Amino acid sequence: MVVMSIEAYERKLFKDEVHFKLKEAELEAKSTDKRYTHEEVFSKLRSSLDDDRA
Repeated sequence: MVVMSIEAYERKLFKDEVHFKLKEAELEAKSTDKRYTHEEVFSKLRSSLDDDRA
């Protein structure tokens, strides 16, 4: 049995999620030639965040 603080557990979950998302992006990049510019990515991200606030 392993015991850790909730903070340590949350950090581990976050790191695992980041790792999973990076692997997912890597697989997507290998499966397509489509690439996005910085502006395209951050524009969509900002729009998504603005929609969540509305």
